[in-house]
Amino acid sequence: MTDQQLVARIKRRSKYWGQTEPNEWFDIRVVDDAGYRLRGNNNNYRLGDVVIGVRLANGSVVDLASGKTSTRRNSGEAQLR
Repeated sequence: MTDQQLVARIKRRSKYWGQTEPNEWFDIRVVDDAGYRLRGNNNNYRLGDVVIGVRLANGSVVDLASGKTSTRRNSGEAQLR
């Protein structure tokens, strides 16, 4: 299925906070690395440093921890539902 993409956003408490716009979702992939399992945003991340979600074909993102769906407003800000 190619209409979904694994994504992440950096947690505020992470030392990596600030590498993206606040709460910005970016594409990731999972790799075989015991320390830094995730690759994305031209960086390596630990599972504890990010929130993981899935971008659906319509562009909305489902946060896998909370189950909430975020959509983009015209201003570019994410809105949770």
